[in-house]
Amino acid sequence: MEKILSVNDLYAGYRGLNILWGVNIEVRKNEVVSIIGPNGAGKTTLLKAISGLVIPSRGERRFNDREINSFKPHTRVDMGLTFVPSERELFPELTVEENLELGAYTRRARKNMTRSLEQIYEFFPRLEERRDQPAGTLSGGEQQMLAIARALMSSPDLILLDEPSTGLSPIATITIYEKLKELTSRLSLLIAEQNVHQAFEIADRIYVLENGRIVAEGEPSELSEDGLIKSAYFGVRE
Repeated sequence: MEKILSVNDLYAGYRGLNILWGVNIEVRKNEVVSIIGPNGAGKTTLLKAISGLVIPSRGERRFNDREINSFKPHTRVDMGLTFVPSERELFPELTVEENLELGAYTRRARKNMTRSLEQIYEFFPRLEERRDQPAGTLSGGEQQMLAIARALMSSPDLILLDEPSTGLSPIATITIYEKLKELTSRLSLLIAEQNVHQAFEIADRIYVLENGRIVAEGEPSELSEDGLIKSAYFGVRE
């Protein structure tokens, strides 16, 4: 299967201190890849380094067979690489529709904005019901839907999602992941997630990140009983 993203020998962190140490991952077209690991493992840093929000000290990132190390975050969005942070970063005073329109700021998205809105409302009927409602008045699950929908407005080939289940009820988490599964026929997903159950449910492949290093990778069936996962979360080697 054709690769859409490859990350090679990536070192990255903050203020000169590395959090990631020689990370190598790849995502293929129409594939869902989950990055799992405990808090502080480096999952968010990895997604930010791919999206351009963190500048690595070393390593290569390629997207759609193009080296993107020097590209600004907005340029990567225009290329089809979009990031949904765990904080969602919606504009609470703006309506649902205004937030969605802001997601179509790139050249590739502006010309198709009307059609994209129609598709979003078809995919997320609840957002259409609340199109004139301020985003800050939505429930947590609805806000996560809106954050994902805003990312879709940029017509991406790959969406990076950081902890999409953060702050959500179990029912809302299930709803969000059901919607993410429906997207896999259209694009690729790279999901950083602490919720191991949901990560295993949706992923085609999984990487286990521990202390800034990939310590295991494979299909969910291969990793379900892997002691490295228990070690990464609970610190116990078998």
